This record gives sequence, C-alpha cells and structure tokens, in this order.
Amino acid sequence: MATKTDFSAQEWATLRDAAHLTALAVTASGSSGIFGTIKEGVSISAALMEGMQADNELLRELCAKEELESVRAALKGRLEEVKGKKLDEAKAAIAAMALTDVTQALTLLKSKGAGGDLGAYSAFVRGMGQKVAEAAKEGGFLGFGGERISEPERDLLARLDSTISAAA
Repeated sequence: MATKTDFSAQEWATLRDAAHLTALAVTASGSSGIFGTIKEGVSISAALMEGMQADNELLRELCAKEELESVRAALKGRLEEVKGKKLDEAKAAIAAMALTDVTQALTLLKSKGAGGDLGAYSAFVRGMGQKVAEAAKEGGFLGFGGERISEPERDLLARLDSTISAAA
C-alpha cells in the first residue's frame, strides 16, 4: 500500500482534500437547513472515524487527526474562489472543484498507488458523499415528510459515480 511518503506535498493535498471537498459539495447541493447541516457535519466525522480504522494504510493516513487542520485551511482557501458568486453558481463551482479533485486523486493513485489503494480510496470518497447525502432529510416540515436524498444530491452522487468509473 502507498503511504504519504510516496507523494509530493501537492499530490498528498489533492488526495487528502478531494474527499472533504466532495462532502462539502454534497452538503452545499442540498438544502437541509441548520440542523440538517449539523447532521451532515457529524456524518463526515463518522466517515473519517471509519477511515482512521480502515484496513488500508493510505486511508488511515489521509484521515489522521493531524491532517484535519490542513484540510480545514485548504477548504477555506478553496471557498474563497466562490466568494461573491450567486448561490447556484457557488454550488456548481464547488461540485466542479470536487469532481476535478477526485479525478486528479484517482489519476495519482493509478500511477503511484499500490494494490487496493484505488479501490479503497474510491469507496471511501463515494461512501463519504453517500453518508452526507443520507444524513438529513431535504424538504418537509419539522422533520415530517421530505426525502432522504434530494434530487441535487442524487445528481451529484451520480456524477461522482461517473467520475470514479471513468478513472477505474
């Protein structure tokens, strides 16, 4: 299995940040409200905990607590790119960034990863997106009605599936 030392600092940042940017894109694509957004944040933490305990060493390193501050700073910088855009434009830009970063990460793993890294990473990124999408209902009123995964979230997950399939 590949480890952090097999990648340059920029390559590592791409691998590390792509999953988080994907989770952010799924969160942004929905309209869960404040409580739903909190639930989505908790689901990201749960996905990271799973990654910390994964059989794959690369995933464990990517999800290590030491990496989280770097992720936060990187995402803050990336969000500056959408500052001042209309909401729909910002959501589309974040989704495009996420899919581009996932493509780059998968390309890196195809060239530098070891056996099982590409599959483990793909499943981790897809799983994180799915967990965020399922964390809170969209629509409805006071917790009644609504749907578990909204149409924009389903669309983004389908685009993520296509991105992963194309890289495989």
